[in-house]
Amino acid sequence: MTRTAAIAVAFALGASLLAPAHAERGSFKGHAVLNSTKFTEYKALDGHPMKGVMSGEMEGLVFHDGGDRGVDQMLDRAHYHVAWVGDGGGSGYCLKTFTTKDGHKLFARCDSKWSSTAVTGTVTLLGGTGPFAGISGKGKFNFVFVTPVVNWDDIEWNWETP
Repeated sequence: MTRTAAIAVAFALGASLLAPAHAERGSFKGHAVLNSTKFTEYKALDGHPMKGVMSGEMEGLVFHDGGDRGVDQMLDRAHYHVAWVGDGGGSGYCLKTFTTKDGHKLFARCDSKWSSTAVTGTVTLLGGTGPFAGISGKGKFNFVFVTPVVNWDDIEWNWETP
C-alpha cells in the first residue's frame, strides 16, 4: 500500500469513528394487566357540567406481543406503573413508566378519551435510562376496565433512538 493510500484509509477510518451512530427504529406491541392501587375523586360544586376530577395509580406487567428489536423484547414482563388524572368531561392524561428486569426505565405520556367501559388515546415516548436513553416515538393505547380493580391495556408505538 502506498503512503497516499494509507493516509486515505486512516482518514476514512477516523471520519467513520466521528460520525454519529446510526439511529435505530422499530415498533412495539404489548398487552398489559394492571391493578388499580389508588383512586381519588374530587367532586365539583353542584351544577358544574364537568361533575369533578379523578386521579389514581395502577401497577402491573406488560407482555411483549410484537416488535423484533432488542429494546422491544426487553419490555416483556416489565413492571408497568401508571399515574393518571381525568376530568368529568371524558378526557385526561397519564404518566406511564416501564421498568425492565434489569432496572432500565422507559417513560411515556398518554392523552386520553374516556367512556364507561374503556379509555383510548395516544402514547408519546419521553425517553428513558440505559437502552431507552433518547428514545422517542408515538403510538396508541386501548385501556379496558375488566373489574373495578383489574384492567388491561393494549399498547403499540413506533420508536426511534438517536
